[in-house]
Amino acid sequence: MISRIWRYYNHPYRRWLLPVSVGVGVYFYLLWGQYHPLARLLAGPKVWGLQGVVDWMLGSLFYLPLWKFVGWSAVFWAMVAFWLFFFAQFALPVQTLEERRAIFVRLLYYVAGLHGPAIFIQDGEKIESKAERLRRGPGVIVLDSASAAVLQTEGGFTRAVGPGVVFTKAGETARPGATVNLRKHSASLGPQGDENPFAPRSPDETDEMYDQRMNHRWQTSAKTRDGTEVVPRLVVVFALDKHPDGLSEEAWEAGRFRTRFFGHKVSVWRAVTHRPVDAAKAALGTGKTPDDRLLQWDWLPARLAVDVWREYLQRFRLTTLFQVSPDGTPMLDFIAAAIRERLTQPQYRELGLDGQRTGEMLSSREYALLQERGIRVIAVALPAIFLPPEVEEELVARWTANWLVRARKERELVEQRRNLAKKQGEQEAADAWARIIVEEACTSDEDVSPATCLDRLLAALSRAVQRDPALYLAHRSEFDALEMLWAWVHNRRIEANGTDLTGTGGDDHA
Repeated sequence: MISRIWRYYNHPYRRWLLPVSVGVGVYFYLLWGQYHPLARLLAGPKVWGLQGVVDWMLGSLFYLPLWKFVGWSAVFWAMVAFWLFFFAQFALPVQTLEERRAIFVRLLYYVAGLHGPAIFIQDGEKIESKAERLRRGPGVIVLDSASAAVLQTEGGFTRAVGPGVVFTKAGETARPGATVNLRKHSASLGPQGDENPFAPRSPDETDEMYDQRMNHRWQTSAKTRDGTEVVPRLVVVFALDKHPDGLSEEAWEAGRFRTRFFGHKVSVWRAVTHRPVDAAKAALGTGKTPDDRLLQWDWLPARLAVDVWREYLQRFRLTTLFQVSPDGTPMLDFIAAAIRERLTQPQYRELGLDGQRTGEMLSSREYALLQERGIRVIAVALPAIFLPPEVEEELVARWTANWLVRARKERELVEQRRNLAKKQGEQEAADAWARIIVEEACTSDEDVSPATCLDRLLAALSRAVQRDPALYLAHRSEFDALEMLWAWVHNRRIEANGTDLTGTGGDDHA
């Protein structure tokens, strides 16, 4: 019986009846007992001080005119409201006066049992209890720095909100699928892990595992221009757009999120409100609610990348996939860059057969679709490709048969580059030596003898070699011979003339 009474009074709409009933009962009891027995009980032994204070309080509240009782009640409830407002601002990280007023009002709704849901959204995931989900009054949502959401009522979507504290109206909440993570996202299609889509079914592989492996195969399967099937593992990195197209500076500033992650109110709104219906669930009738039959907002980028991959692969032969692209990069990296360009630019450069640029600029429909949904692609990669076993064996056999010819061609190319670099180095060295000789030995206008000219030339060569430690270490013996030759010529000229006409002593070059 007691538990039934407790459940009855614990209902949100009847919770306030219990304390009010107790208070009214105590009030009438004091009136009936003339308050004196209670006063003596509170006072204990007859001490006038405490007895007088209790008599004055109870008499002022219950035995003086009614307006004084009303006044004391007003003071009491005013103090309750003041302290409730004071402590309410510490319940949540509110900053403005309007936010403080909003949290105070919702605390009043909570006291009366008329409040709405209190929801916490972390990394794009809602955290709430079942009881909170059933409430329909004004509530509050706290979103961490990596979360955003689109709120809605029974009538439809209302607004997009970002990180921080959000106060919801009656009936307004964030339903499943309407919350997003503002971090980077990565979507991978095709074979996963160590899967080989062309491997035969193993004895220990269940039907479910085999169907999953085949499903991964058909996700990215495509054919080349010569009809060979190629199955890649395709990875797309994307995020909610931080700078959506078509916004003025004022609109962008009003909707941007104060966070180090991605996203904008406009891009969040576009991503959530443009979710299409999952055709498979609709056909099978699965999904408990209409929201369960909608695709997630992040389903589109990887599918668009696969469509572009299939379109481009039809323009390549199998052998060209393992050659160098016109840009000097591996062909698979070249195709991945072309896919990324088509998903990230409003206009892209068209590709012809075998990766040749046609020079034509076309508008990207894929980029427009992503912009409509507030998504920005960051990177596209093809980390691995899989070929049928017979095709792979043929490529290996062809490479084995031609490896010697290819190696000789590569050696000839290396030798040609080496000889060209050697000739360029010799020419640069000759030019450098010529400049040194002109600057060191031939700057004087005086008429000098051949011996003096030779002496200056050898001295200039000696100083030039000393300035280059690498050259000195590589040709040390030749440098020592050059020093001895210069010393011999210099000494013979001094003996012939009787003086050092160069103005430099032999010790400077020793």
